[in-house]
Amino acid sequence: MEKGALVEWMKNDGDRVESGEILFTVETEKAVHEVESFDSGILRIPPDSPAPGVTVPVGTLLAYVLAPGEALPFEGPAAPIPPVPAMDALRPASEPQPPRAPSAPVEGHVPAISPRARRVAAELNVEWRGLTGSGRTGRIVERDVRAGSR
Repeated sequence: MEKGALVEWMKNDGDRVESGEILFTVETEKAVHEVESFDSGILRIPPDSPAPGVTVPVGTLLAYVLAPGEALPFEGPAAPIPPVPAMDALRPASEPQPPRAPSAPVEGHVPAISPRARRVAAELNVEWRGLTGSGRTGRIVERDVRAGSR
């Protein structure tokens, strides 16, 4: 793989992201790939970042995940990020952390969907954008699409 086209952002500039959350999808000659965050922080998309639909070489910088309070590595209209304490800092170390529930759909936000679920939705003619995902981080998976086709 030498190049890919940015399909869509799953998060917006300034959104808080957790490690493992899907940030965007990219289309190659063979498939649509979901790209997840390796770190937790605030997503910052530079003003000169490629727009959806633009094909770029592998390794092209699309965005940054910054720590709360970290300075922007680019100039632009983005507002400064206020420092926010990490959730782990607010919870006593001895208290077990509850599992994360899938997030509820947000109006105007396109939910994350696995490539397999997207293919099954097309085969079954299911409108997946209105589904609630049961996968990790609220991602729509094949079983959600099949349940939505009933």
